[in-house]
This record gives sequence, structure tokens and C-alpha cells, in this order.
Amino acid sequence: MNNYFEQIMEFKGADELKTLVRSWDVLSDNISKRSFDAPIVLPDLFVYTQQGYGNTKLLNLLSEYLDSKENLMSFYGDVKFFEFELEYCEPDREFSELYRLIDSIQAAAGFRCEFKGIIRINLDDWVGHHKEEHFLDFLRFLQSNTAYWMIFFTLSNETETEETKAMESIISMFLRIEKITLHMPSDEELVGFASVGFAKYGLELDEGAKKLLEESISVLRKNQYFSGLRTISHLCSDIVYSVFSESNDVGNVITAEMLKDFSADSDYIKRTLVKIKETVTLGF
Repeated sequence: MNNYFEQIMEFKGADELKTLVRSWDVLSDNISKRSFDAPIVLPDLFVYTQQGYGNTKLLNLLSEYLDSKENLMSFYGDVKFFEFELEYCEPDREFSELYRLIDSIQAAAGFRCEFKGIIRINLDDWVGHHKEEHFLDFLRFLQSNTAYWMIFFTLSNETETEETKAMESIISMFLRIEKITLHMPSDEELVGFASVGFAKYGLELDEGAKKLLEESISVLRKNQYFSGLRTISHLCSDIVYSVFSESNDVGNVITAEMLKDFSADSDYIKRTLVKIKETVTLGF
């Protein structure tokens, strides 16, 4: 079984995407058994998600999976995917964002003559502006290159609105799109994500520690600065640092007592509520 496929299937809150990827697996198998006079082009994706869901990791897995199948999509350039924030431009101003996108595409191609791969484009700034000429020019540009790229449109919202549905309708006039929603994992699932990270250091949570961590995560995710897996990674890195710097006799099990400084009402959580949004190291 394809390792990238298996990793995608492990993603939490991505049931609709998993269904789509399974259909791609069937498609790949059918293509391998037949000869076609014309290519089968995969649809672009219109994705409701949230900041911090883990979109970059998911895009990496998707691009590697599609590349490994060999008959679903071609990749060419210095990278298999890149991410782009399409900032809003007033109607009476030059549409500089289109030129910036073109520059990003050329950078992704590198020394090669073209880029073939996945482009994630965040459309948050354009909700409510989808009928403006700049946005239509943007869609016309993508339409003329749809054979080379899969566009992964994202909106930082798990819920449809009248404006986002209208945007989806406009885009569908130019491109073939498949709509999916990526749901942020539950508190319990985020503790599971943390457990995987701790395992890299030979550590595991006992039941008391899991309960404490779940309560802390519940507090964190209610705050406007919560950024999903990035926030949890930050928390876990600090826990690992604390565990290995407080004692010379560290066992393999993390207890609730060891996590008391990271409890829901701790000073750490109170500080974290107003400072998160940075990239984490330490293996998470």
C-alpha cells in the first residue's frame, strides 16, 4: 500500500478529502489498465479549513502521493507545491497580486522552463469581492493554465456562508472544482497528536496527564490566537524541554504531576494565550 496514501488516511477531520483520495486511487488503477487518447485532468479543490489545521503537511503528502502514482498528475520544477496568500486589491488600483503570483510560479519552476504542481491559494481577502474584475482576471489566468496545476483554494472557515457559496459558484464557471471541508481535530484528537510527538523522545502520557493536557487544550482553542497544530506543537516542545531539564532521572512516562505547570489555570497557559503564532522546532 502507498505510504503517502496511508498517512493521508490518518489525518483527523479530513473525511471528505480521504473519500476523494480513495477515488483517485481507483482512477489511477483504471488508467493503468486502459489506453486513453486524451488526459484525465483532476479537479481543482475548494477547501473550507482553519488556520493551523496542518494544511502545509497535508499538501506535502498530497503532492507526494500524486507524484508516486505517476499517472494522475505531472510535477515539474524546484518544488511540488507552494502556498500563496492572494491579498485584496482595490478595483481602481493595479492588480499587482497577479504579477506577484506569476513571480511565485516562476520561482517554483526554478531553472526549469515551467512549473507543474499544486498551488494553494488562500482567498480570505476576496470574500465579498468575487464579482470584481480583478478577481475575474485572476480566474481567467488560472483557467488558461489549468492543465499544469492543481489549485487548492482555501478559506479559513469551516462553515459556508452566502458569500462563500457565491464565490464557489463564480469559480466553478472558470474551473472544475471539488468542494471539501477540513475540520479541526477534537481536544482528544489533539492530545493524540501530542502523544505522537512525545513518542519521538521516548515519552508517553499516562491517563492523568492526558486528561490535564486535554483540559489545557480546551482553554487554548477558545482563544483567538489558537492556531491548531502549530499551537499544540509549541505546547509540546515546551513540555519536552521542561521534562528533560528538571531532572537527571527522567522515566518514560509523563504524569499529571509533571505537567502541573501546564495545567489549564497555569501561568504558562495564560501567557500562551497572547503570544502564539510562531513556528516550532524540536521535532514537532
